[in-house]
Amino acid sequence: MALLKSPDFAAGTGDGAPGGLPYRIDHLEECGIRLHWTDAPHRRPWTWPPVAAAVRAQHRLGPPLLQTVALAPRLARCPVTLAMFESEANALAVLRRAGLPPFRRTRLAVIACWLAELLPGLPARRRAWYRLAYQQVDRLFFFSSNQRPILAEHLGLDDERLRFVPYGVDDEYFRPAAGAGGGFVLAAGRDRGRDWPTTFEAVRGTGLRMKVLCRPRELAGLDIPTEVEVVGYVGRAAYRDLLDRAEAVVVATHERAYPSGQSVFLEAMAMAKPCVVTETPAMADYLRPGANAVGVPRGDAAALREALVRLDADPDLRSRLGTAAAADVRSRLTARRMWHTIGAELEALARP
Repeated sequence: MALLKSPDFAAGTGDGAPGGLPYRIDHLEECGIRLHWTDAPHRRPWTWPPVAAAVRAQHRLGPPLLQTVALAPRLARCPVTLAMFESEANALAVLRRAGLPPFRRTRLAVIACWLAELLPGLPARRRAWYRLAYQQVDRLFFFSSNQRPILAEHLGLDDERLRFVPYGVDDEYFRPAAGAGGGFVLAAGRDRGRDWPTTFEAVRGTGLRMKVLCRPRELAGLDIPTEVEVVGYVGRAAYRDLLDRAEAVVVATHERAYPSGQSVFLEAMAMAKPCVVTETPAMADYLRPGANAVGVPRGDAAALREALVRLDADPDLRSRLGTAAAADVRSRLTARRMWHTIGAELEALARP
């Protein structure tokens, strides 16, 4: 199988991921699938500043082409190509529609992350472009069941090509540890769905210590309470260490079509941490309020504050929720389970 992987991963620079591959996609090899990808975009001549500037300009004007073109010999021989994520699929979809060899033979599967959020807000002509291009997509995987009607409506894909797959995390890397509690609540995230104003309002005046992991520019203009320490953006190992030492984890989000916060939530669950999570349609496949976490209404700082104070005062509740959360992840939300589900679909696509 050919793999068009997200461009921030390259062999040897995957921040702890095996071989630099994203999201433990190496589990597909357990299904008998051989993966072929290219790291050419991370090497010269493509990293030479004038060439890199031209590549960035091309990305601004249309779908990213470089990885697709660099992998063309493999695309000609592989029965299936998996694009991760939708941006990496767009060029191949267009080239397949044009019927150009070597792109027309391979079947195309796409893992979508933000597509359902993007499509409704696009101009009509741009939506029409996506609808036309995605007729070349044989399987479209997505990580929350609420996305199905959105994708069906805007892309015109039948149910056979749409596949909800529960997201799974690397429970081998994120697992309960014996680290001493750090006496703080952790909030982390880097997508635009995070609700930092509600998070800060909830903790303000409580005396609870909170560490925040995000890019500082995402907090520009916000009144940050004295209880909050902005740690910034850290690497995977440092993030896991902070998860290990946290007493609880907060995932407060706006409502998005995609499940904002699912990675942090599930990684914290895998480490047996009690979580407080915003209830949204996109998180309904993961959040079981009162069973694997505490659920709070969207934008409700008072409810979030009450949940944090209650968890702080009740170590038995923290222990019960954390134990249940870890068991829930390992029963249904592991990376291995996710990729084995996707792998079965890819094998079916590869059959003549």
